[in-house]
Formats: sequence, C-alpha cells, structure tokens
Amino acid sequence: MIGAAKLLSAGVPANSPYSVILDPGEVIVNTSNGSSNSPIVYSTVISGVGPYLYSWVITGSSITIESDSSENTRFRSSGFNSITTGVATLTVTDEGNANAETSKEISIKFLFGL
Repeated sequence: MIGAAKLLSAGVPANSPYSVILDPGEVIVNTSNGSSNSPIVYSTVISGVGPYLYSWVITGSSITIESDSSENTRFRSSGFNSITTGVATLTVTDEGNANAETSKEISIKFLFGL
C-alpha cells in the first residue's frame, strides 16, 4: 500500500509520540541532620505501547537513587546543616514502539537541619 504507515499492536503507528509524567514534579525534603529518603516519585507513561524499560540517572550530586531501573523510585542523601541538590532524569524506552525513547527531569533538594 502506498503511503501506509507501519502499525504496531492495537493499530498504533511505529514511533508514535508518547510522554512520561512524574508525580510529584519536584522533590523537596526538609529533614533533620543525618540520612533521609525522599517520598516515592511515580512515573506514568502517556500514549505508549509497552512494554517499557526505565532508567533513572542522577549526575554531579551526592544524592543516590533507590531503584534505577524501576517505574517508581525514591532518592536518598545525607547531610549536616546543609542543602543537597540534584537533577534526576528518567528515560523510558518503549519496546513495543520501535524502542522509541522519551525523558523527563525532576529537581531534588534535601534540606538538612535548616
């Protein structure tokens, strides 16, 4: 067929646009001195095909990721009368959509003893 698009399951065109939403959209943890975990950050994929691969990355920060290949995760940091900040990126690969990728960033801030 001339001009026909390649279709995936459920009639979705290959490389269809999709996106990811993170909730909350920003993480601020006001805590006492020592170590602390953030609340869980939930991700939701919009208009994808699936299955999905998840990859969380944070660079240039002492903040760590609890589960770097999960749909949802939380962050951890330590400090004493200080502020620790970072930006994490979630990249979602849609295996059912010709391995298309989309990413979303989230700002993270830990306030220790302030």
